[in-house]
Amino acid sequence: MIDLAVVIPAYKAQYFEDTLSSLAAQTNKNFNVYIGDDYSPDNLRSIADKFSGRLNINYTRFPENIGPRNLVKQWKRCIDLVNNHEEWLWLFSDDDIADPDCVARFYTALGQNGDRFDIYRFNTVTIDGVGNIVQPNATGPKEESGEQMAYHLLRGERGNSMPDHIFSRAIYDYCGGFVETDFAQGADWATSVLFAQQKGICIIPQAKVYWRKSGVNISSVAAINEGAMIKGHLQFISWMLRHFGYLKNTPSGITYHMMVGAVIVNIRQVMIHHFKKLSFYNARILLNFYKSELGLSFYESIKQVYLIKEGTVPFIRKVSDLYVRFSSGLKSRIFKNSSAR
Repeated sequence: MIDLAVVIPAYKAQYFEDTLSSLAAQTNKNFNVYIGDDYSPDNLRSIADKFSGRLNINYTRFPENIGPRNLVKQWKRCIDLVNNHEEWLWLFSDDDIADPDCVARFYTALGQNGDRFDIYRFNTVTIDGVGNIVQPNATGPKEESGEQMAYHLLRGERGNSMPDHIFSRAIYDYCGGFVETDFAQGADWATSVLFAQQKGICIIPQAKVYWRKSGVNISSVAAINEGAMIKGHLQFISWMLRHFGYLKNTPSGITYHMMVGAVIVNIRQVMIHHFKKLSFYNARILLNFYKSELGLSFYESIKQVYLIKEGTVPFIRKVSDLYVRFSSGLKSRIFKNSSAR
């Protein structure tokens, strides 16, 4: 019996054959492939047909392209293509690559752990458009709780993307599917955290998934769609804060205060390395978010914007610098006046 469904929300032809080749090279072929063509202008079916004798492919071409507007909805309708008998779901992508032993290692881990986990993850390596390794992402322990994973993930100490996860259909149905954000910003992270809440997550260290940062996927063009994608990322951050609200009263090694600190680190890292710039308008949005969602003072909020130096427009840096200097001078004068009394 085949227990694993590999689900590919497909749109781009550029690396699609490489993706299917990596699946066809799996040492364990005990899986079905479901391809959901998001009304692509490319002839993806002709590429899929090349693997008809090597992969058990179920191909569906949707009548409408929805990925650019709602990528999470595209994920969901692709999952809906899966037959009910597969108990495990692997949401892959149309441009990433899996090591040849990924499926075999998954079944080995599943046999060793039984029903201990609802979600398994491979470590991720970031590659560029021609397959060169850009970044060997941080690896995690063999298992950890949802709180631990989220904390380290926010701090940049874990790799995480949707294609490196295999999750049970049971937890997918129980949680009501994927967490939804604009442009799917952080939706993979939030979904991983949600699915790991009850039983934690098991990392399969021996095999890797190669996540492609090619310049043509949504993550690669973040700086172009700055405003809308920042909004999506802040939706993800808000979800994380709500989700871990229980840590205020029931800390489990990771406290709510620690999680907020990790969120602050994440926003700074994402703005510097992902979006690479910050307009005055979006700086105001961040200031308001720091105050309203994280409870920071106006001064601390300005300080956080100031710390986002690399990748920001000079005007924002100058305004932040002037304000920090002014505030520091004002505080110093107030302190001196108070001491004089």
